[in-house]
Amino acid sequence: MSMVLLVEDDAGIGRSVVQGLGGRGLAVRWLRQGAGVLDLLAQEQVATVVLDIGLPDADGLALCRAIRAAGHGMPILMLTARTALDDRLEGFQAGADDYLPKPFAFAELAARVGVLVRRAGQLAPPPIAWGLVIDRAQGMAAWQGEPLALEPRSLALLAELALARGAVVERAVLVDRVWGADAVITDNAVDVAVSALRKRLYPCALTIAAVRGRGFRLVPPELPSYFGSA
Repeated sequence: MSMVLLVEDDAGIGRSVVQGLGGRGLAVRWLRQGAGVLDLLAQEQVATVVLDIGLPDADGLALCRAIRAAGHGMPILMLTARTALDDRLEGFQAGADDYLPKPFAFAELAARVGVLVRRAGQLAPPPIAWGLVIDRAQGMAAWQGEPLALEPRSLALLAELALARGAVVERAVLVDRVWGADAVITDNAVDVAVSALRKRLYPCALTIAAVRGRGFRLVPPELPSYFGSA
């Protein structure tokens, strides 16, 4: 899964971006300040950085320059309330690839991030498991060539389970990757989402087994489920 690093101190914007991009098949790491950005980039593979200029502990432009000075070449999208031409030019001169003024429509942000992720060449090939093909970039899934009608959250759930190829995916991991790291999700809400996905999978003879006290696993047609259902 392609990862987007969001550096934004506004809680409302942060939650919306994490949940929205997550629903489009992107993993999002959210930092609310500049501290830790360079360390994270040194340790993890990031497809695109969405960087707010006005951070509580750092100047976003200076941080953008530091990212480039450290040798990181991934695309950077700057977010800011500054809309003057000189401000935008300063962002590009600091090493940014795109610039989006606040307030912004999420649809535009998602479109711009999608372009940058594709430009970075970080989109993984569609995962294939037991005849199941998932392309999160295109928002589609199919089994043995037959399309599956899935909402974005169901698609994201299925992608995480398919990538594990039968291994258990912990509940906490699903919540983090599908709803977002800061989302407050009850076990019942997860069970409801899994149950809805399980019904959508009926035509392809795949099932989702619940593993008590841990999480869920995708079971292929030829294997029985020993773990019951959620």
